[in-house]
Amino acid sequence: MSYRNNGALYAALSGLFFGLIGYFGVSVMKANVSVNNMLFWRFLVSSLFMGMLLIPRFKKLTFNAIESVKITFYGAAFYGTCSIFYFVATQYIGSGLSMVIFFTYPSIVLLINFLFFKQKISKIYYLALLIIFLGMGLLVNGNRFDFNLMGIGLSLLSALLYALYLIASKGIFIPALLATFFVSLGAMLISLVAAFIEGTFFIPTGLDVWFNICGIGIICTALPMLLLLKGLQHISSLQAAILSVLEPVFVVIFGIVLLGEQVSLIQGLGVVILLAGALISLLHYRFE
Repeated sequence: MSYRNNGALYAALSGLFFGLIGYFGVSVMKANVSVNNMLFWRFLVSSLFMGMLLIPRFKKLTFNAIESVKITFYGAAFYGTCSIFYFVATQYIGSGLSMVIFFTYPSIVLLINFLFFKQKISKIYYLALLIIFLGMGLLVNGNRFDFNLMGIGLSLLSALLYALYLIASKGIFIPALLATFFVSLGAMLISLVAAFIEGTFFIPTGLDVWFNICGIGIICTALPMLLLLKGLQHISSLQAAILSVLEPVFVVIFGIVLLGEQVSLIQGLGVVILLAGALISLLHYRFE
């Protein structure tokens, strides 16, 4: 398998694991854990998990302090803050519209790469993005749409921050395991600050709650974050961004299988169109 195919596979698998966040997240929210508190425990578990994986490799690791601080900053300023803004936005405009706005981030990545890095963008990516936006619109068909300016603004800011995270992560030159640890650490710190400011920090109790928190931290955070960073070693930030839109497809699939959710024919069509957009981006070299 070529490096490009490896990168595409890593990015797609990242979306697969991220797709389970709905299942674990709903279960944690039912235990009355606030968004910021949930995010703190999510990123703490992710940090601890990555730390345990790093212990056997510690003597072989080579990294400098400046690079570590920089990546931790990415985790706090981009990844962690993006997560907070996204979940707060859903409280204003609902999850459907929040998701549609958030998944404009591939177009933001494209725009930033074109304007600031003067990257040549293949025309096929524009087609892929149009198809993806159409698929997203069909996928959230029937969801509650509340056009609240605060919610829309937070969703857009969340999309911008995630786009910046993807672009910044492309410039990470330390092992993906170590980078994932520092990103999780940064996101954990900003979530802890937010939970304390909000006054909702507490230690959850109950094995079922901790099972779901561990699920979010390991399956839906550490593993997909690691896979995405490994994917970025082989493909561009724009390719990774477009392939990441497979996440809502997996959210729908896991919602049906694990939560018994109902999906309309139009939403099913949206899934197919989203997949088509992602596949077109993978085959872009055939159209150049």
